[in-house]
Amino acid sequence: MSENRRPKGTGSIRERGDGFEATYSSQGPDGRQRRRSASFPTRTEARRWLTARTAEVADGRATDAGALTVSQYLTDWLASLPLQGLEANTLAWYRSAVERHIIPSLGSTKLAKLSATRIEAFVAEKAERGRLDGSGGLGPTSIRRLVVTLTKSLGAAVRKGLLTSNPMDRVERTRTPQEDVTETVWTPEQMIVFLDAVGDDRLYPLWQTAAMTGLRREEVCGLQWGDIDLPAAVLSVKRARVQVNRGAPITKGPKSPASRRVVDFDTDTRDVLKAWKVAQLEEQLRAGTAWAGDGWVFTNEIGEPVHPEYVGKRFAKLTAGLDLPRITMRQLRHSHATALLAAGTHPKIVQERLGHSSIKVTMDIYSSVLPTMQRDAVEKLAEMMRLSGK
Repeated sequence: MSENRRPKGTGSIRERGDGFEATYSSQGPDGRQRRRSASFPTRTEARRWLTARTAEVADGRATDAGALTVSQYLTDWLASLPLQGLEANTLAWYRSAVERHIIPSLGSTKLAKLSATRIEAFVAEKAERGRLDGSGGLGPTSIRRLVVTLTKSLGAAVRKGLLTSNPMDRVERTRTPQEDVTETVWTPEQMIVFLDAVGDDRLYPLWQTAAMTGLRREEVCGLQWGDIDLPAAVLSVKRARVQVNRGAPITKGPKSPASRRVVDFDTDTRDVLKAWKVAQLEEQLRAGTAWAGDGWVFTNEIGEPVHPEYVGKRFAKLTAGLDLPRITMRQLRHSHATALLAAGTHPKIVQERLGHSSIKVTMDIYSSVLPTMQRDAVEKLAEMMRLSGK
């Protein structure tokens, strides 16, 4: 059989000018046959290339993104995500990364031509000047969001047969320093200053509960009276109220299985919640038929659950005039955890209160507090040994 006439399905080689052209056909992801060819200076090189390509076709490893651009692919990928059962805030997370950053920078690039080097340049550019308001680079958390989005989406392209491998596997990852969340937190004394200052605020019970339990803002907003055992001073985290894409809040399950937890609170917080329950019943009587409540703990004057965004803004407004470090509701949660650890509370207990997936997560987040704990522990051990020696 002539070299030019290879068996059916194995492609062909023919002389073209001063070299040789190898050609083969394969079925694309859309079901259509695609013809591909490449030129080589020698017949041996053409045969080697063609043999490798037809082997890929035979065992299902052939890929072909054709003229598909990154923008076209990611648009389709985003449209497919709801079928995966992802939560609304996760979908919004991916959509924001794709539409606000990845497509504007990489969208016109052919998917098949998207290289690790091009991605590294994109990430570096975003770290230097990626903020949409032009005020500088994106922070570590935002950069990680872009990396995760690219890794997941391009991994899907490999599974769909559009790419032979994920270029993210070859990207040099820049290690960013672990953020020290304890750098800006309130001490227990500062939390007392805050709670004393907002004692007359209508949502004071919410501030007290958040400070003394370490619940996330969304978890505090998602509390219902059925979740709270006032006599036992304990509450159960069963749901969260989250806002997606600046829309109306939605009620969802906790952030993770570990977030579904039971949290003890102190007797002062129990007294505050008891008084709040009475005050809420009085508001319900005043509202009459306008009352829209359905068992939520923290509500507006007609029983609707408080909006998480409003809680964050209200907290910022209340703290603006105080002689305290400016922090967010998330940092109030960190303040709670830091105070517990500084007081010698075992990290395992802190992990359980915060709803972290493992004690390693807690230890990594609050690593800067641990040296002080070690010093206190070793001094206590030394004191015990001195007393035993007397």
